[in-house]
Amino acid sequence: MLQWPVCALASTRRAARLLTQLYDSHLTVYGIEAGQFALLMMLDAIADRGQTALANMLGMDKTTLSRNLKVVKQRGWVESEAGTDARRRELKLTAEGRAMLESARPGWRRAQDSLKRALGEPDWAAMMNTMETVARAALKAGEKNGSGKT
Repeated sequence: MLQWPVCALASTRRAARLLTQLYDSHLTVYGIEAGQFALLMMLDAIADRGQTALANMLGMDKTTLSRNLKVVKQRGWVESEAGTDARRRELKLTAEGRAMLESARPGWRRAQDSLKRALGEPDWAAMMNTMETVARAALKAGEKNGSGKT
C-alpha cells in the first residue's frame, strides 16, 4: 500500500477522484458524467430546488454550482423558472433531463453495486456513515473558524 501523508483533504480528494473515475466508467456510455448525474439525481430528490439549497446539499459553493448548471442547462437537462418569490429561481429537470437520468440509472447502479461488492456490506455501511460524519464535522469546523461558505 502507498504511504500517504496524514491529511484528510489529500485522502478524501484521492478517494473522490477514484470514485469519480469508477462512476464515469459506467456512465459515459450513456453520454453523461458522474458529476452531472449526481446533480440530476439530487434535483430529482430534493423538495427545495433553489440554487442555494442545491449548493448546500451538494456541498458546493454557488459559483461552482453555477458552472455545473450551465453545462446541464446547455444540454437541455435542467431549466430554471420563477419561484413563488419573484426574487428566486427554481431549478427543475426537463423531460430530457428526466429521460437521461432514467436511462443512465442502470450504469449508476452497476457502479454502486461494484463498489459495494468490493467493500463488503459492513464496510459499505461504515463508509456511508463516516462520509456523512465527515461532512458534518467539516461544516462545523468551517463555522468555528468563520470560513463556512454556502
